[in-house]
Order: sequence, then structure tokens, then C-alpha cells
Amino acid sequence: MIFSLGLWVACSSGEIPTDTSPTLDSVGDRDTNTDTQTVDTQTVDTGKTDTGPCDPLPATPGQDHEMTLDQDGVERTFLLRLPADYDCTPRPLLIGLHGYYGSGAGFSHDTADLQDHLDQEGYIGLFPDGLSMSKEQSRVTSFNDLGSRYDEGPDGPTCQDDAWDYGAFDNCGESERTRACHWGTSCADTEGLIRLMLQEVMEDWTVDSQRIYLTGFSQGGQTAQSMACPLADILAAVAPIHGFSANGYTCGPTTPLPMMQVWGTRDRIVPGDDGQSSDGYLYEDAAETAAIWAQAQGCDTDGSTPHVTEADGKKDWTCTQHDNCSSGAEVVTCSWDGAHIWSKAGKTGNFVLESIWTFFEAHPRSD
Repeated sequence: MIFSLGLWVACSSGEIPTDTSPTLDSVGDRDTNTDTQTVDTQTVDTGKTDTGPCDPLPATPGQDHEMTLDQDGVERTFLLRLPADYDCTPRPLLIGLHGYYGSGAGFSHDTADLQDHLDQEGYIGLFPDGLSMSKEQSRVTSFNDLGSRYDEGPDGPTCQDDAWDYGAFDNCGESERTRACHWGTSCADTEGLIRLMLQEVMEDWTVDSQRIYLTGFSQGGQTAQSMACPLADILAAVAPIHGFSANGYTCGPTTPLPMMQVWGTRDRIVPGDDGQSSDGYLYEDAAETAAIWAQAQGCDTDGSTPHVTEADGKKDWTCTQHDNCSSGAEVVTCSWDGAHIWSKAGKTGNFVLESIWTFFEAHPRSD
């Protein structure tokens, strides 16, 4: 399958890979093998971690700070950014997950372009790096989205017969190399990584534990969606951007958890309208994802109504919601006239980021 240079660059979140495989920044890959990393996924204490030391060093407010941690013997890296006005008062925290071939810094600076917004709104940013596929393919990076390691799902196959073979990550089991739907993603414990990051950061800096939010783009968006269920005990809201679960694997959390998902009507890499992706992989569509979430949150599932935002009309941006959610959460779907990119250019500005942050601000945890 041949892809145009314009599509290829858009998917790589600004990072130009050195190998010759297509850099589809799409989603997924799940396998039934159990040869994965395991870590102690201890629950973050969401009631006792709002205070920390008043000296933010060695992280300087308004600047990137590279951090490392050990996850079951594997060094993991992530970017921490404190807002420029950080003063040790409890701050909201945003976790952002990059797409395939991406990095935490690439997500923060290029994909979402959120440094100024972070300073303006005064929240802390955490941007982890996915693992590399191998030493030879070190720039092929991803998270484990939990839902796309299977060839077959509850709704049938997760790929077409001619789907692209992305290769296998070294940290996956041998069966990874022989699957039919060979979407090469990491087999690491992404849930454990997020919990470990939060534990480390909340020991040193002041985080408002009632306002921890998760977003991601493309494969990072799929991972954000799939992490909602296992991390429902600590998250206040999630916003997957241009990323849907592999066919049949959408997770609908039953714990109150608001969700705003975003998709582009011209996106053929991770289509939100139930179309086949350009690389032959099959994903849930936006309507089905929202319906599953709505059912889990006790909302009306027999239709949706308009959800008004300040961005309405920008590049055909429009949002709908499922009403009467017994959980008290909101389940919102927004679409815009775009391809597989995070819209942030031109007169319309970064309306995707502004819209999801407005949504986040309206939804702190209530417990």
C-alpha cells in the first residue's frame, strides 16, 4: 500500500522516521500472549496527595523537565512541565499521550502545541514517551492500548486481509510475529506507567487530585480511551482525539467519568464513520463508541442532542451529547472538517485544545 508524503508527515506528529514502513499514526494492536511487563499498579491516593514541598526545583516553572522512572527494570521517560505561575497551590494535571512514532515532547510542542495554553490556564502537564519497537527500530514508538492485540473481537476481525504488517515490538511475545492483524504496538503496562508517573510527581509537586485529566492523539487517543476503565479511580475526565478502539473493544467505564471524543470527517487513517482505514485496520466508529459509554454511564442511548461549545462552526466543528446520564457525567462527541491532524492553525486557532480544556474544567471529580 502506498501513502502520500503529506499523509505520512501528518501522521508522524512532526517526527520523520528513518525506516521505510508507513508511519500511520493510527491505533491499535492486541495479542492474546501473556508475555508482557507487569508492575505494581498501586492505586494513587486521590485524597491525600494535594500538598507537596513548596520548592519546585529541580523543575523550573514554564520550562520542560525530563524525568525517568524504573518500571519493572525498564527505564521509562516522560516530560513534566509546570505552569509559569506555579506557586505550590494545587493545580489541575493533564496527561497527554502521543501517537505512533511520537514522543512526549512531540505531543506537547508539535501535535497539541499546548505550552502557552498550559501557562495561561495554570495546569501541570505530564507527557510520557512510548517504548521503542527495538534497537534497530528505535523511532517506532507506541503505548499499549489494550484493545488491538487481537485478530478477532466481539464484532469480528480487527483488520482486513490486506492490512499492513507493522512489525513486532521486542517486548511482546513470540505470537506477536505471526498474527494476522499485525498492528505493531508496545506490550508494556501503560496503566502501570501512568500510575507510577503520578505517584512520583505527586510526591514532589502539588496536584489537585480531583482534576487529573487524560487525552491523547491517534494511537495515544485510542490508549486514552482504553485507559479510562482501569484508571477510572483517579481520572476526572478523558478526551480521546482521532483515536478509536479496535473493532469490538471499546471500554465503557461504569464509574462516573465524563468523555469528550473528537474525530475528523476527512480522517481515513482512523475514521470515525465506520469506514475502513487506509492501512486495512478496523476500528469502532464515533457513534458506537459514544453509545457504549452512554450505556455504561446510564445515559439515554436512543439518540443524541446538540452540545454547545464556543468553537461551534469553526471548520464545521459540531458536538452532540447523550442526555440524562444517571452517573452525572457527560458523553460528548465532536467532529470537524479535518483529516488525521490536531487542528490548531489559522484564524480558528487551537480550538480542539480549548474545547477539551473547557470540558475538563467543567468536570472535576465529585468524590
